Amino acid sequence: MKILVGNHINYVSEERELLLCMTEPDGYPEGFLRSRENFQKKSSPGEGIQSLLHRFDVVDKIIKEGRKALKKDMELIRKYFTYYPGSNLCLADVILQFQIWDWNETADTLESYVRSQSSQERNERFIGTSFENFTSDESENISEEPITLKRINNWLEQSPLAPEDKWEIFSSFISWEEHLGPVVDLMKKAEKVLKKTQTLWQPVIDDFHQYWEEQCRIRDVIGDISQIFHIDLRSDHQRDILLAPSMINMNRISFSITDDTRPIPYDYYGIGIIFGNDIYLDSEGLNSENRQLESCLAFCKLLSDKSKLDILRSIKDHPAYGAQLSRQMNLTTATISYHMSALIQNSLVSIQRVENRIYYSVNKDEVKKILRAIENLLL
Repeated sequence: MKILVGNHINYVSEERELLLCMTEPDGYPEGFLRSRENFQKKSSPGEGIQSLLHRFDVVDKIIKEGRKALKKDMELIRKYFTYYPGSNLCLADVILQFQIWDWNETADTLESYVRSQSSQERNERFIGTSFENFTSDESENISEEPITLKRINNWLEQSPLAPEDKWEIFSSFISWEEHLGPVVDLMKKAEKVLKKTQTLWQPVIDDFHQYWEEQCRIRDVIGDISQIFHIDLRSDHQRDILLAPSMINMNRISFSITDDTRPIPYDYYGIGIIFGNDIYLDSEGLNSENRQLESCLAFCKLLSDKSKLDILRSIKDHPAYGAQLSRQMNLTTATISYHMSALIQNSLVSIQRVENRIYYSVNKDEVKKILRAIENLLL
């Protein structure tokens, strides 16, 4: 197994993120302004911090250029790229039915790919749609029965979305070709913004490539990702791993995995450009008191939801994959994914890949740490 480090951006991913952030209340990706403020307050701003702040400035300029170039398209952008409440799914995702396995895709090749899908393929991908980036094995049962509009409607009925959102998704799925043109046009306009600003961001991507090439020589980078983020996707297979720069979502880490039937020879990790020598993957030390308080509040809020608490209880002693939990709890895999997304984002659940399945388990160290923090705050 080799670790490959990306030396250019994934245009499709960055276009999507640029359009998504324009629908946020402050017009920036989640956590962007707070992270920049935390860095600016750092008591001893050295050369490394200044370099990181420069990256914030670069992304800020890209987003502002996007707002200017797409000002007349904001109504369409809000329609297609606003997340449905409580999910990581927007209408554009339903229209495109696309998972980013190849980092060489552009808006043009994306459109060709989507148009080439058969109705059966589109239906299968729709049934397997997850409400977060961590897919379990929903697809293993797809072939057990024919894909019909009735089944798709049943899938939506059991999802946690609001009725009006379910209807929008269902009607748009049926007439997806009418919506494909506007969505791809928005992606192409966002791509023009990225290409126009390339002189700004290319040096940052070059730094990313140089930095991670060096880290892979001197560290167990995948082991560090596993330890810090509780995401362990290594298995016995020999597929390579690709570390690719995530520019607009600059303080995030995400991943996609391929199965053995796909031609892409690697598993894909997107790593934000905010990571560097000063913080190496983990920004938790910055403004740790506020972060600790936020973690306690999020923890209490999550556990006030009985379904999330039941999921944690189900996996506290025995790890399980999505379909297992679905059967045990009599919930759809989409509903399991919806709840699991929030638990993962707050580090309460660990993830491990075993062959082509993703297993979930309680991150007991994180739970204990938050409980100690609550005790210190209140007792």
